[in-house]
Amino acid sequence: MDKPVRLWHISRRECLCIFQHIDFVTAIVFHPKDDRYFLSGSLDGKLRLWNIPEKIVTMWNEVSSLITTANFCHNGKFAVAGTYDGKCIFYTTEQLKYYTQIHVRSTRGKNAIGSKITGVEPLPGEDKILVTSNDSRIRLYDLRDLTLTCKYNGCTNNSSQIKASFSPKSKYLICGSEDHFVYIWKTQHEFYKFSSARRDRNDYWEAIKVHNATVTAAVFAPNPSLFIRSKRQESDSSKKIEETPRQVMVTADFTGSIKVVLNLGPKPT
Repeated sequence: MDKPVRLWHISRRECLCIFQHIDFVTAIVFHPKDDRYFLSGSLDGKLRLWNIPEKIVTMWNEVSSLITTANFCHNGKFAVAGTYDGKCIFYTTEQLKYYTQIHVRSTRGKNAIGSKITGVEPLPGEDKILVTSNDSRIRLYDLRDLTLTCKYNGCTNNSSQIKASFSPKSKYLICGSEDHFVYIWKTQHEFYKFSSARRDRNDYWEAIKVHNATVTAAVFAPNPSLFIRSKRQESDSSKKIEETPRQVMVTADFTGSIKVVLNLGPKPT
């Protein structure tokens, strides 16, 4: 939290470049189609699009609230900033001009005023985004009409900068929690099995306990076969096991502990 953004390459020890900001940087993400550019959000309320080779800000726009997260959606066509007062504000990436916004909040009760946005994640291949906020809710929005598609309940996220994300094929979503658990939901639950269940709410989750502190980050590995192949070879190097790759999760907690959780499925008989 020393305000600059530093660019690194995994093969080199030294920092490649420093991009100065005037306040703490709360969000940073590479452009999904052109990694010469990245987006940054800062507590000074400015959303900046940087050109890495030229080391300059190509465009910027000012948000009326503190920026707490940011991302691209629609394959980089739009940039979205999540704010402290519970809004997702969309801008055209080409000129960073205001496009539209979503006020992320409940229709009634204590969450009706909106809470800090802690994560924004596009759903690959669809016009939807997943929004995590400090009311312990995860919401899936349809960007075609800005309507709420589904609300995921279960995890506890009242004050942490925790965000949910999708599995590699978007079948599941995962999120850390302040109650020391990792939560997993099906993105599209099989509601036909529960005749009385609401279609816009998903309360069916699985929780895994692997930490003794707030789980600040949890993601699915993009290529689980690499982890699984190594694990099986370690357990029995004399046998060659052909298997379908399953889920691998990487989690981290408030104390700095990082763990890899493997779903190896049932043992072969």
